[in-house]
Amino acid sequence: MSRDVHNPLLFEIAWEVANKVGGIYTVIKSKAPVTVHEYGDSYTLIGPLNYKTAAAEMEPEPVSNWCMKEILDDMTSQGIKWMYGRWLIEGAPHVLLFDTNSIFERLDAWKADLWNVAGIPSPPNDQETNDAILFGYLVAWFLGDFVAKERSKAVIAHFHEWMSACAIPLMRKRRTDLTTIFTTHATLLGRYLCAGSIDFYNNISKFSVDEETGKRGIYHRYCIERAAAHCCDVFTTVSQITAYEAEHLLKRKP
Repeated sequence: MSRDVHNPLLFEIAWEVANKVGGIYTVIKSKAPVTVHEYGDSYTLIGPLNYKTAAAEMEPEPVSNWCMKEILDDMTSQGIKWMYGRWLIEGAPHVLLFDTNSIFERLDAWKADLWNVAGIPSPPNDQETNDAILFGYLVAWFLGDFVAKERSKAVIAHFHEWMSACAIPLMRKRRTDLTTIFTTHATLLGRYLCAGSIDFYNNISKFSVDEETGKRGIYHRYCIERAAAHCCDVFTTVSQITAYEAEHLLKRKP
């Protein structure tokens, strides 16, 4: 089956969509007008639903895409809460936000699946990783169903940072018919090592990454980041220095 690659549908996935928690919020927000200009209604951002910020950041509206509506109705019937509308920024892009807490009872099953499918461990008490796994499975579910229904156009899914990227190894394993892009803004281990007193860049090739991430209690997060970097179709970084980090620490040249 051939999809139309000249008029693709683009989904951009990030933890900071309509959710001001870090610097990537500014990156996503500032590039949205250009992307809307290029893609129009073929562009949708996906993020986690934070009720406090969403109320101020977006304006809910009915889901106009029939395919998306059918999937979201089905997800609603299975207890998943979500919000759809327009982000109140320049360009007013479509946004879809998933409430990860609404599906919390599936966490243990999904963590077991993640270990079986991708060999990614997840300790019991890391809330951030738990949220990333719940979000990743919701995104993989939504996009998997989407490409099964929308069969005429090519679909691109662009993920930012490890928190949003758990879906990438899942969709690779499931052979989901779309193209994935993973962008890392700074590697996990790089952040920690730069914050320490180590001469990081001159010794970058000498680090045992597994050991260093283990010592800092971030090995499982690193596994998600590395899996995303290796399972995506296109791997990008935002700067030359991050590219250098990624090549040595994630073992793939962007």
